[in-house]
Amino acid sequence: MRVGDVDLNVRLAGSGAPLLWAHGMMSSMEAEDALDILQWRHFPDSLRLVRNDARGHGASAACAPATWHALGQDMLALADALGENTFIAGGWSMGCASALHAALHAPARVDGLVLILPPTLWEARIAQAALYRRASALAQSVGAARFARMIARDGGALPPWLLKAAPHLAAAARYGMRDLSAPAMLALYESAALSDLPPRAALEALSGIPALIVGWAGDPTHPLASAHELHRLLPDSSLFIAQGHQDVLTIPTRLREFVQATAARR
Repeated sequence: MRVGDVDLNVRLAGSGAPLLWAHGMMSSMEAEDALDILQWRHFPDSLRLVRNDARGHGASAACAPATWHALGQDMLALADALGENTFIAGGWSMGCASALHAALHAPARVDGLVLILPPTLWEARIAQAALYRRASALAQSVGAARFARMIARDGGALPPWLLKAAPHLAAAARYGMRDLSAPAMLALYESAALSDLPPRAALEALSGIPALIVGWAGDPTHPLASAHELHRLLPDSSLFIAQGHQDVLTIPTRLREFVQATAARR
């Protein structure tokens, strides 16, 4: 469907209070389903689940830039297109940042936040952006097509302890990259290098919004420092840190219970 200035691949399920969900960088709805950590097939029909492939990902149009700010605007535009004045905003990694940008732009429209694996933020984002820029330079050196093959082979990393417990996740984690062209992959790196949250003080606007924050150990791309800092800045938030595979298996239930409780207060 046409959403703002881009055609997005959108999937709707259920009815009731809406959760607008955003996936991570170089992922897609199909890739999330292959990984199956969030087990969307068990999401209750009494709630409206709204998912989409982000611009430049999956079956959505490659409309640049896919910065966090632009993706947050897409989330609000999608809510408008669906006639949802208020909604619960959520996402994984890049999608987590997208949900925060949507909430910061229109806090009165967001009933709750589900923030899974917050990415590097603020001071830590400087080093992460430098990594993305070095990756782009490497692509220019070795050739975009070869670079894309390298990333598809080595990317999609999960914490070693999770891969040891569930080795089948390794192939699933790379699923979203399989159809990305080399230019599209480079564009996503460039957009990510330009992305961050506004200064910490801006999050005061979200102080009245309940939030569920989930992190896991041993993942430098999604450092626990980000999860802890968001928990500190969002007074109506709860924080869960997965330390092992059994903890990860509880994430879908925690997500569903939070959304149901938030919808009941809506």
